Amino acid sequence: MKMYKQVCIVLVALVILLGMYQHGKLNAYSASSAPKVGVVNVTTVLENSKKHKQWQEKMQAEQTETRQQFEKMREELEALQANLKLRTPGTEEFLKLRQEMNEKTALLEAKDQSYRDRVEMQMQNWTESLYQEMLKVIEQVAKDKGLDMIIADELMDLPAPSLRDFMLTIKTKKVLYFNSNFDLTAEVLAALDNTD
Repeated sequence: MKMYKQVCIVLVALVILLGMYQHGKLNAYSASSAPKVGVVNVTTVLENSKKHKQWQEKMQAEQTETRQQFEKMREELEALQANLKLRTPGTEEFLKLRQEMNEKTALLEAKDQSYRDRVEMQMQNWTESLYQEMLKVIEQVAKDKGLDMIIADELMDLPAPSLRDFMLTIKTKKVLYFNSNFDLTAEVLAALDNTD
């Protein structure tokens, strides 16, 4: 009977040790399988990249040239308007000048709208292109660092311009806190600047 008790005690001890071993192994597995995460502020990268700044300079030069053309057209319209005031309403000259002024006004408005549409489309195309390039860079940085996931973090500007903007930011902001050691924004920005 004494031998039986000793065997039982040894078996219970083995079961306990086996359980502890499995539990330790499980904890080790859980710890090693925890995802490795990085955080990137997308807006900071997009707005501060050298490529974006170069694109902005090019767009500003184009905008300056376009403004000069529009200013010249406005001066022509003002001259026509001043000339029209010197004419007697209803005369042939008055009607001719008025028609020319109306046509030039319509042309200026159409060119202005066309320019705005073109700039908006260029901005969208450029931003989408830069964003896709940034995603490739982020993927490479993540692989180089052995990370499983990169999360986008956007800074909240406070005070917000309006309650609507504030509520929209709250609804779309997903990262509420992270340790700054996980912030890869500067590294991604540098890597993006080094791409062709």
